[in-house]
Amino acid sequence: MSDEKVLWTDHAGMEDFKVNPMHWFYSFATLGLYFLCIYIDRKFVRYTLTTERIIKDWGVFTRSRDEVELYRIKDVIFRATIFQRFVGTGDIEVISSDVTGKLLIENLTNAFSKREQIRAISRKLRTENGVRSILHE
Repeated sequence: MSDEKVLWTDHAGMEDFKVNPMHWFYSFATLGLYFLCIYIDRKFVRYTLTTERIIKDWGVFTRSRDEVELYRIKDVIFRATIFQRFVGTGDIEVISSDVTGKLLIENLTNAFSKREQIRAISRKLRTENGVRSILHE
């Protein structure tokens, strides 16, 4: 039996909305419908990092869940648009050896430090479990 612990839980943020002029333009052009759709989409996404896996829960009417075991992670990529950099958010793309292959974590506050945390825990678990990657060209 494992002693899995939650390290952090976060929602997709709306911070980039404040500084991105295109978000404002689309919101005004659609009389706020664009804002409402983005808000609902982000509000109903939750990301959780535990000591063993990353979990993404999403959906308004139908809930879905995707998770990646940390020892299966091959790469962790950080991306941030100029607007995300202004407000300290970013995206993390987790590439793993499981069936889904990729897990995208979007509009996360302190994304770079969270990416580094995921990477460090992943490396530790890979070493503990004796996991090796086979590269081919």
